[in-house]
Amino acid sequence: MAVDAVTFFDRDSRPYLIREATEEDALDIITVIKEVGQEGHFIANEGEYYTLEQQRHILQNRNPAIQLILVALVDNRVIGTLEAIRGTFMKNRHVATMGMVLRPGFRGQGRGTGLINVLEHWARQHEIAKIAISVFETNVSALHFYQRHGFVMEGRRPNQFVIDGKMVAEIFMAKYIGQ
Repeated sequence: MAVDAVTFFDRDSRPYLIREATEEDALDIITVIKEVGQEGHFIANEGEYYTLEQQRHILQNRNPAIQLILVALVDNRVIGTLEAIRGTFMKNRHVATMGMVLRPGFRGQGRGTGLINVLEHWARQHEIAKIAISVFETNVSALHFYQRHGFVMEGRRPNQFVIDGKMVAEIFMAKYIGQ
């Protein structure tokens, strides 16, 4: 079941589009993740990512009942992406684990909300009861964003990552979706 493209409006009433990623988005997805990874503070990825061929293969061959890959666009430019993968065993297929990134300069304007809203719609369609994510404890803005959107802290792994020479905890968060 495909996810329809949806137009949302940011905090300044500017439109942005959320849609499922296509093969043509492969390079843009790699670029956004690399940009955010190179910042060094928000995701574990440090800039190395899939090759263009690998990303295209993922986009071509994903099962939409198991994996969702979204892009956020402003003026037809990819400014963010979200990927969610549901558990593949009967015991965990009610859980989808997600990751989300927005380009520098496009954060803090309400655009992540559209990505989360479309993800939740997909989760309901596929009888997913829980959306999970992990966040660095130092990424305070992301922690607050997810809390505002109904995520709760479920646990933490102290000293799991080293960022700028300092050990940082990984915070596990989840949102439970009503069917």
